[in-house]
Amino acid sequence: MPETAGRSSIGIVGAGSLGQAYAALLARAGNDVVLLASPVSAARLRGAGRVLLTGAVTADVPLGTTGVRGGTLGVTNDPSALAFVDGVIFATKGHQLRNAVADVARAMDPQSAREWWVAGVQNGLVKDDILRDAFGETRLIGAVSILGAGREQDGTVRIGGLGMTYLGEFDPPPATVTSRVHELVGRLVAAGIPSAGVPDIRSVLWSKACNAVGVFGVSVLTRLAGPQMWANPDLVRAFRALVRETDAVAKAAGVTVGDYRGFPIRTYLQMTASEHIEYAAGLVASSPVGPVAPGAYPSMTQDLLAGRQMEVEEVFGDVVARAERLGVEVPRITFVSDLLRGLNAAITG
Repeated sequence: MPETAGRSSIGIVGAGSLGQAYAALLARAGNDVVLLASPVSAARLRGAGRVLLTGAVTADVPLGTTGVRGGTLGVTNDPSALAFVDGVIFATKGHQLRNAVADVARAMDPQSAREWWVAGVQNGLVKDDILRDAFGETRLIGAVSILGAGREQDGTVRIGGLGMTYLGEFDPPPATVTSRVHELVGRLVAAGIPSAGVPDIRSVLWSKACNAVGVFGVSVLTRLAGPQMWANPDLVRAFRALVRETDAVAKAAGVTVGDYRGFPIRTYLQMTASEHIEYAAGLVASSPVGPVAPGAYPSMTQDLLAGRQMEVEEVFGDVVARAERLGVEVPRITFVSDLLRGLNAAITG
């Protein structure tokens, strides 16, 4: 990739719907982007010659030089192409992360004096442990994304909602929003991706984990999209039970959950069951009526319906393991985890 003054070079690892969305929007906004894909995905994208986004945002971003601001979108299956980028966002599925990290770590020397960072937008908490072990604490930026996307049969990425991307350092309290986090937030916001820097990224990560365990646990086992889940009082109660168990593990880990865009967990925990059911019904009433698009399903449910391996261990198994280490009982999460492991085994054969 050519070095261009005043432009940021960013690597995106993983060419699924989330990775394509980040890559296309960042390139369109003037950044030089290298999208690292599997050989099959790289060949498919090169054949298409572009990344197409539709839904909450519409974009037709060709490979090569992009838009009046001159960003570039390159696709490769060679990790060495990331050797000199300013930072890398890992957007693979959770169960693909270890292999992807190993490939990238061989191309980017963690001991290099050059400043660069890594961040992962996978579901779950273990992603940051994997990145920290490979690249070191000082390279790691904590990241949480609720950008909702799904792939159509023709390869188009449908954006269900841009949500919010949260970024922050893992420094102990009182942490601050550092200059590199501010800079990355600015890049994302300029690309049309709502983003914010936060001083306590652990709170955001655990809050999203509460939401993910609840949403995935209910949606995957019922095969229902969000609007269908929230319209059913029994499923709202099931969601609440899973959230409460996850919050108990967070408390034992010394983390206080909060209210964040798309997952106001503290408010959920303060509500009675009746209040939460009424709140959820209001969300359904305010949603547009129409056919359920791929992006309306939670990502793990999308994987189930497409016959792909699900991130069971990275989301559920990891919370159960942390609960065991901390002496917290999580019978509902353990039960759901066992069921989802069984589904995964059926999918993977």
